[in-house]
Amino acid sequence: MITQACVGDCMKRRIVTVRATTTVEEAARVVVEERVGTLPVVDEEGVLTGVVRLQDLLRVFLPDFVALLNNIDFVHDFGALEQAEPKGAPEAGELTMGDLARPPVAVEEDSGLMHALAFIAKHQLRDLPIVDQEGRLVGIASRVDIAAAFFSRWTREEPSP
Repeated sequence: MITQACVGDCMKRRIVTVRATTTVEEAARVVVEERVGTLPVVDEEGVLTGVVRLQDLLRVFLPDFVALLNNIDFVHDFGALEQAEPKGAPEAGELTMGDLARPPVAVEEDSGLMHALAFIAKHQLRDLPIVDQEGRLVGIASRVDIAAAFFSRWTREEPSP
């Protein structure tokens, strides 16, 4: 039997957010303390205005040549770069989440699981922000959260004796 479910049923309601004015250094601290890989950017009313992904933050600190290499398998040691302090990235002190944020991609909390899975696939997301009808952030669901809820909709009915 298949039960009806929406993404609001499987989302996490405890959400770690940042503001557009949050600096890269502050955001890096949030990632360390909260162990999150997606930072929704919200305004004073909690409306989702953007999203910063872990790879967006890391790109600030990775050497420019990494993006130019097709194959980094041969680079076994980045030498002194491995020991560099985050402040070594000159622009890190000046960049804010408003500078790094991607346009928000989100679904409403009453969206179906298939709809949410399609969004995750189309936009290559790890985490999907969930909003209410006014665009306020109400939750976040990982691709694992949504897939597990999707797969769990199928239950086996025991045959009658």
